[in-house]
Amino acid sequence: MRHIRSLILGLILIAVALPAAGAFGPADVQEHRLDNGLKVLLVRDASIPNIAYYTFFRVGSRNERPGLTGVSHFIEHMMFNGTAAIGPGEFDRRMEGLGGSNNAFTSEDITAYTDWFPAGGLAEMVAMEADRMRGISFVPEVYESERGVIASERRMAVENSNDGLLDELLRSTAIAAHPYHWGVIGWMSDILSWRRPEVMDYFRLYYAPNNAVLVVVGDFEPTAALELVRRHYGEIPASPEPPPVTTREPEAVAAKRVLLRRQAMTPLFRLAFLVPGTGDADYFALQLLDNILLEGESSRLYRRLVREEKLATAVTGGMPDNLDPNLFTVDVKPVAGADPARIEAVIWEELERVRREGVSAREYQKALNMRRAAFYDGLDSISGKALQLGLAEMYHGGWRNLFTLADRYRSVPHEQIQAVARKYLNPRAATLAVLQPE
Repeated sequence: MRHIRSLILGLILIAVALPAAGAFGPADVQEHRLDNGLKVLLVRDASIPNIAYYTFFRVGSRNERPGLTGVSHFIEHMMFNGTAAIGPGEFDRRMEGLGGSNNAFTSEDITAYTDWFPAGGLAEMVAMEADRMRGISFVPEVYESERGVIASERRMAVENSNDGLLDELLRSTAIAAHPYHWGVIGWMSDILSWRRPEVMDYFRLYYAPNNAVLVVVGDFEPTAALELVRRHYGEIPASPEPPPVTTREPEAVAAKRVLLRRQAMTPLFRLAFLVPGTGDADYFALQLLDNILLEGESSRLYRRLVREEKLATAVTGGMPDNLDPNLFTVDVKPVAGADPARIEAVIWEELERVRREGVSAREYQKALNMRRAAFYDGLDSISGKALQLGLAEMYHGGWRNLFTLADRYRSVPHEQIQAVARKYLNPRAATLAVLQPE
């Protein structure tokens, strides 16, 4: 699948300082800026004879509008469907001929194209990636065919999926004003009515070099790689500056509830709270609270709902990285016959404990340790380095902050965990969505 749900996408950050010796640090990254605005990050890593080649665009569903929802995800698909120089499907065939593979994902805030290939394929991959940034074909027959693919994906992932439909209802109920109100897939009526000229204008505005960051990590010579990038990308024109997203979600003033009656074997349960984006001072404390409540079998809600009360088979959720305020969710998969009212009562008991008593020193340290372990695991590959550099550039004010965010986690006071629980996990501002089997 080319589309990876945004929930999967999240920058996993370090919770302790990087080791002084042999570390991956700012000195390993070369930054360049082309005249057309393309930012290029190069990291030489000869640990394996391969290259990770990631292109990030600052565009996602938050940049869309009613009538054009889902178009970012659609363009993600169309980027594999041909240019004036490379026909539909030819990008994949050439890349596989080099021994490589690729993928892509669209989230609320960004779109990324990810390539992995042997080092000898760099020149051809630079040429192909630059070619599709220069412009894609939007051949009418292919355009309509891909529209059908997206409509089918929505039917499977949302309309014919109990989980997907409940998630959409939760999101659109909890978020009223901001473009996060709709999902990345978009509304079906918009998918079926996109006009080709409008989609092409959207592509030209947002998928331009001045709205992109290219991250290349692997076994290559940086000077030669930069020359390739300049040769193939340098003449692509910049677009006008995209308009900023100025809508802000108003503060929640009342609890909201959604009841979906649908054919199902078991009920589903979702609880959501509006929390700030990555630039907010409370972001890091909320990430640690996410670990304490929801991550792993020793987390508070898993232990209570699954192990002790035996009300559920799984408890997930938390908060993804987002530029603007979005949802902190508690997602419960109840066992057959479980009472949603009891599940809700147990969750509120546990949340109220945190709001009233805070968290233990052991829980706090465990959350820091989990962040640390996940970070090092993510840096264990060239693709992990490329991903984390790009996400730091997109979400945290620049790639250099990847190497300083550790201090932000370590500097979260123990008592701030309780403070953010009181501030954001408020029953008067919660949205509850329940699927009740018919």
